[in-house]
Amino acid sequence: MKKEQVLVVILVVMGLAGVYWFVGTPPGKKPAQESEDTGTQSVTETVTARVTDAGKPGPDRAGIDWNDYTPGLTRAKNQGKSVFLYFYAQWCTYCTKLKQTTFLDEKVQDYLDDHFVSISVDTDQNQTLSQTWQVTGLPTMWFLTPEGDRISNLPGYVDGSQLLKILKYIRTESYLTMSFQDFVKQ
Repeated sequence: MKKEQVLVVILVVMGLAGVYWFVGTPPGKKPAQESEDTGTQSVTETVTARVTDAGKPGPDRAGIDWNDYTPGLTRAKNQGKSVFLYFYAQWCTYCTKLKQTTFLDEKVQDYLDDHFVSISVDTDQNQTLSQTWQVTGLPTMWFLTPEGDRISNLPGYVDGSQLLKILKYIRTESYLTMSFQDFVKQ
């Protein structure tokens, strides 16, 4: 074979592998229902499901009681709970990873629901709010007092065990008396 033909074959194989990977079922998710008439699921159905579900926080997506921004701040103040403010976008790879791993950790879910009011903000839908909070990368998480005062922010992906430590650090107000590193050493 000529070099051009070999290159074309390699590119086609890589393209097919990419399509297979993209439409494949992600870990922990049940395969989609098969179509009754053909016995197979259409590529369009799979791609549509993955694109529309990506990055959507909410009770049905991650088991966390997510709130919208203004009602969430009001709820936190009324309940005297700190705020976990999560900025994401549907196209954000690490937001999806956070949703599929960290936010599925039952300990994280329980701790957030018991001790925080969780608020999610889609940065594409709420650009003004994202600018107000100076969100420059995704995902970004902010921690606030029940009154809405800023405590600290956390940019990027973090696993469940690390997020749980941070949540405990914030909830116990240890940030007022010690560094996070000292808190972890206890």
